[in-house]
Amino acid sequence: MIGLVVVILTTALPALQAEPISVGDRTCLFLDDHFIAEQSGLKRTWHQGQPHPEVAIQEDVGRDKWEKWPHLYGSVLYDPQGKVYRMYYTSAVWPSRTPGQSFTSFICYAESKNGKTWTKPMLGLHDDQGSKQNNIVILESEFAKVFLDPLEKDPSARFKMFTFLKAIAPPGGKVFGPMGGIGECLLSSGDGVKWKFIAGFNSPDWADEEHAPLGKFTDSRSFLFDPLGQRYMAYIRTFAKSHVAESKKDSKRRAVGITHSTNINRGWSPVVHVLEPDARDDEKVAPFSKDPAKPDWAEHYSLSFFTYGNHYIGMLSLIYLIDDSDAHGGGDLQLIYSHDGYKWFRQPDRQTWIAPSNAAPGLFPTYVSNNGPLEIGDELWLYYTEANGAHPIAPSVGVAKSQVRAATWRKDGFVSLDAAGKGSLTTQPLVFAGKRLLLNFEGALTVAALDERGKALKELKPQTLKANAVAQPVNWDLSKVAGQPIRLQIDLDRGRLWSFRFGG
Repeated sequence: MIGLVVVILTTALPALQAEPISVGDRTCLFLDDHFIAEQSGLKRTWHQGQPHPEVAIQEDVGRDKWEKWPHLYGSVLYDPQGKVYRMYYTSAVWPSRTPGQSFTSFICYAESKNGKTWTKPMLGLHDDQGSKQNNIVILESEFAKVFLDPLEKDPSARFKMFTFLKAIAPPGGKVFGPMGGIGECLLSSGDGVKWKFIAGFNSPDWADEEHAPLGKFTDSRSFLFDPLGQRYMAYIRTFAKSHVAESKKDSKRRAVGITHSTNINRGWSPVVHVLEPDARDDEKVAPFSKDPAKPDWAEHYSLSFFTYGNHYIGMLSLIYLIDDSDAHGGGDLQLIYSHDGYKWFRQPDRQTWIAPSNAAPGLFPTYVSNNGPLEIGDELWLYYTEANGAHPIAPSVGVAKSQVRAATWRKDGFVSLDAAGKGSLTTQPLVFAGKRLLLNFEGALTVAALDERGKALKELKPQTLKANAVAQPVNWDLSKVAGQPIRLQIDLDRGRLWSFRFGG
């Protein structure tokens, strides 16, 4: 694994007064010191995803009428009912076949039995230039955010899709198109292939009076059901004032806001502006500049997210405006994280989340699956777009290149705590569920159980373990201390700790 190591200074926090943290039976990562009361001798290492050698989706030369610049501003998920992995990606075609559009785009479908090797079934659903031999599921659309709706009782609507339908209305005329209105819309499906239009997205107002006057934007939204908060969440493009791009007429740049609801398409909370680019983002753009007289800056193009154990993990896609233009569309993909879905923290070094692929020179990670990674065996597989532009490059400017690839991590493997020699940590008091403690680690460690005040629990004897395992059980029966908060004390000896969770 390639990783960036950040040294953690020895800390002894005044945390014995801390309120217990409810972790249930969900995974606890070490993204920061949220679960840690005291620590010494440890380093935090952030691990980049490693590109899979084989490309998952690329342009098909033999049947490419409808498939150019395939990119995963879309979704990848497992369907337990169909026992199949499903992928929804966008394909773009130049020149546009629709008046008023810069390019024509489709939502295309692929599927896999193992989550690794993908096929493009010829669905026969939509005509493109006289043929239905294609894998198109939605015409004139972009940004397919698909998920299984756990609150839906109708099996014919168990899949939901928010997508940007690009039907065009002539001046003074009615909106036309295959499924209704222009803009963000909600669709449903029972089989994940045939989709039904429900309604346009009931977009909420802005809560932030400072940013609201900068305007709304109707694409680049991410939707998902949040099992931690039992709510639907949407990350929506907002705008931030820009003091970098004074040459731009409106002098603003893309940023990120958030809204949530307990109903999928009504009652959305006012959009709160939560994330915007800063000077450290802009520093990464400067090396690409070819004209010192023109400004260069970064924008937060989009944010997709997923819940992972007790955490919210964000996948922040940045677009670089180089020489006052995004014609060549440089950018980056970075991990961010949150403990509540609203307050977000950046990875300390703004590290690119996925390592570049040696098999794809000139391409870089941009968009990513709306749903986060698939858990396949002891690995996480995250599908993403690698392209030569965060925006598609028009033929008049250059050749647009893009394809979909997977990056892999060890399970829970985004970040680890490492001990080159002796290292130790004590957690905050934890309220848990289950009878077992499971550790993801490699090397040697000793784990002890303490009460809320830091005193050893006689019911649970310290255990010494040596392994390289993603879910190593500790020989404890936690039912003996059920209902009371406990602390974990973990002593590492030349080891690496990835996560812990309770269960069983």
